Amino acid sequence: MKRFKKTLRLLGFILLIVLASVGIGLGGGVPLPPANKKKDTIEIKVEMLESEDDKTKSEQFDIKQS
Repeated sequence: MKRFKKTLRLLGFILLIVLASVGIGLGGGVPLPPANKKKDTIEIKVEMLESEDDKTKSEQFDIKQS
């Protein structure tokens, strides 16, 4: 009985390997994403210029705080 169970396990294991091989052969395996694909790295940087009024307002705030 032990030999029968051992043989049955071996046949089951071989059957699983054959089914997996057939599945990979038909489906082509898992598609891997391309490693050299560039992402959109375009950034638009906008800096606002401070006007003289903004500078004087910030200076006034500094004076009021002290």
